[in-house]
Amino acid sequence: MSKLKSLVPLLSPQYLRILKRVFLDHQNDQGRILEELANLISIPEEASNQNVDFSQEYKKIASTYDLDQISFETCCSLFIDLIKAGWKLDIGMKGFQIATPSYDMKKSEESLDEIKSRMRDVQLVNRDKQIKEFETQRFIERMQRPKKIGNERKSVLDLIDDGRELSEYFSDIQSLSDEKICSLLEKFIKPEIVICYPEDPYYQDEEHYCPYTGLKLKDIWRYFRLTWSSENKSVPGKSLPILIRNAARPNKPIMGIAQLRSAALADTARDTMIGWVNEEELRKKIYSKELNIEFVVDCLLSSLDEEINAIKVDDFDFISKNVLKTPDQKTIDLLNSKYEEEKIRREEHLSDDNIKLTRISKGFEDIDFQSESELPLFRKKRASKLAKLLEARKYFNEANLAKEPAMGYAKLIHPSTKNGKEMISRVLREIRTTALAENIMDVNVCGAITPYNEILGGKLVASLMASQEMRESFRERYHSKYKTPSIIASSNKGKPVYRDANLLCLTTTSLYGVASSQYNRIKFLKQNYPKLEQDVIWQEVFKNDQSLKTKGLGVYHISDQTINLIKLLTQKKKGRVEVNSKFGEGTSPKLRKISFGLNLLFDFVNHKSSIEDILSHSIQRKNYICFLIKDPIKVLLKRKKNYTGIKLSSAKAISNAWIKRWLLNRIKRKDTIEKLKNLNAETIRKNLFFPEIIADKRDTNQILMFPEN
Repeated sequence: MSKLKSLVPLLSPQYLRILKRVFLDHQNDQGRILEELANLISIPEEASNQNVDFSQEYKKIASTYDLDQISFETCCSLFIDLIKAGWKLDIGMKGFQIATPSYDMKKSEESLDEIKSRMRDVQLVNRDKQIKEFETQRFIERMQRPKKIGNERKSVLDLIDDGRELSEYFSDIQSLSDEKICSLLEKFIKPEIVICYPEDPYYQDEEHYCPYTGLKLKDIWRYFRLTWSSENKSVPGKSLPILIRNAARPNKPIMGIAQLRSAALADTARDTMIGWVNEEELRKKIYSKELNIEFVVDCLLSSLDEEINAIKVDDFDFISKNVLKTPDQKTIDLLNSKYEEEKIRREEHLSDDNIKLTRISKGFEDIDFQSESELPLFRKKRASKLAKLLEARKYFNEANLAKEPAMGYAKLIHPSTKNGKEMISRVLREIRTTALAENIMDVNVCGAITPYNEILGGKLVASLMASQEMRESFRERYHSKYKTPSIIASSNKGKPVYRDANLLCLTTTSLYGVASSQYNRIKFLKQNYPKLEQDVIWQEVFKNDQSLKTKGLGVYHISDQTINLIKLLTQKKKGRVEVNSKFGEGTSPKLRKISFGLNLLFDFVNHKSSIEDILSHSIQRKNYICFLIKDPIKVLLKRKKNYTGIKLSSAKAISNAWIKRWLLNRIKRKDTIEKLKNLNAETIRKNLFFPEIIADKRDTNQILMFPEN
């Protein structure tokens, strides 16, 4: 545990006494404390979980309860989350004392397995709650109920391979030579990458449904995602669910699942590895002659031109073409003033139910980006961004950077030039933002499904993310076939803007940071596996021989109930919800929403605690990166739309390399063969489905919503 810190809830004396009494009456009985805290929450979840944040209806809901009650119950719900996640909570002089959990093996007497078990238990809290929800159980029951397909009846369970059959096959071929075994395994395991496309009429039925079960591909993915130890939640931005199927086996069973999602804007590990964290890191590349100064300057100037031209300016009457080329301080000051004006308008709109905050709907095709750009949210964003870009151009002009690249760059980084380095870093951030939208994706789900998890199938799934088929599928989804305009870029431009989809780099994190990961030692070199088009390498991110792990901060341990109560508290106390998860508001809406609410719930100013003490779950994960190109910094800085020039290894070639590197030795292990015998569809079914939850529901009509097909 970390050092105890004071945590003082902003509650009335009456409610504070009630809360303290729970801990006094049940010292050393965590179960009773959790039970009592849960009993003190009377606001129904459906009351706080409204998706009508700015309607009169939502305000009525907030007005039903007084501020003290909402604050108190929010605090109770949060304390439940923290205790379940391993925080230490004790009564203090004025409030409570809090200590974040620790998973440092050097400071613990626990074994590695014990620490991993504690980490797993933290993640399982919300995951288990999700699985046992009635709606989730209805979904699981529907997926597992056989459906008539032709002359047969099939369900999702038919997509789970039989471990006994695998074990028998592996046992039968063990006596053969390694070369012969590999040859047979290449025929026995043929991974097929299947994209779970969105439900849109643009796609054919075969791109929505599994031909063997008649089930929707996205539902199949969701079903198997529930087998993970972490809660399944939607993610903002791009999201590409993937099934890996074994085309060599009956029904093409699911070997594993994955998902690509939009990469985080702020990722120190990734940016350190690429070398574009800031101007100082970029300069190191120049000094080492990895980058040419003229090349760097050309990239900076080109990017600055593109970003300025991508902003609508016709409603800023003080902006002219000459000003955009040779900006002065007066123009920059006017833009900053415009930003402040629009910021005030935006805040007024947040409190006014009669004004539409955004015209963006679920369908992209009907968005009027011209009108969207004129809303306070985007006028504010445009003014702020343009002010920053024009300031950078003013610095670059004064240094004569375009005509004298080396001398101009030297002037900008000289101590006498105030903010010169920041101007270079500023444009570098714009380059990085564009690359993150077009070229870099995070693998936030990746792993094998029973029984393939027993034969290191997770390493195969991770390796396949770097295949040519995966790269082509990504481009097809986001550029060639189902392209949609970028909401932020289009709203800043006032007309549709379509991003490129040229996958060049993948990132991910380990599940735990204290032990080996499925990404460890994934290194297939072309020199060792000639059928590969290029190397396939997942590498852990290091700096100065130290692993660059995540900070161990996040909100995954905060339940939906708590988040909804925080939202209700914010509405009650401020008259509006400050963060409403709309396009264009900013990154990490959930984190910002929770942080804002916590500041309303606790007195951090006068006591030695902070929001970080609540958000620090302390699970520091390892960072991994996989480059699909050589010299990534050069390609990413230049922002070339080069797609066809890059040829990656095929899924077949990667699979064959995996067979030789991992599977061959794995199937020779006696314990592997024995474990496989007991892994099958029943293994997953009994871990997911709780029929008593459905049976306990009073409304039996709901049970009959899934008639036999």
